[in-house]
Amino acid sequence: MYDNIVKFISETTSVNEYGDTVTTTTERTVFAEVKSIGQSEFYQSQASGFKPEIKFVLADFYDYQGERSLKFTPYGGSETTYEVIRTYRVDNRLEVVCQRGIE
Repeated sequence: MYDNIVKFISETTSVNEYGDTVTTTTERTVFAEVKSIGQSEFYQSQASGFKPEIKFVLADFYDYQGERSLKFTPYGGSETTYEVIRTYRVDNRLEVVCQRGIE
């Protein structure tokens, strides 16, 4: 079931009136299903230098807008920020594979 909340993080960079670069962070909430990483996917990613830890399945691929990071708080746990390694579309659903590492 899509009963977990994921907060996708997007960053926009602009220049203010003084010429300084300003980064604005925006969070967008989406419902997702949490799945574990399969054994073969884990080892194939390790060979490429990635460390996949968790997979989120979105009900509709339109819920993803190209964000490179997200926040997730498991039930009874603390909020963790993840980096998006890859996405994979299956029909209308979208799998988002992530690794920890952004703090």
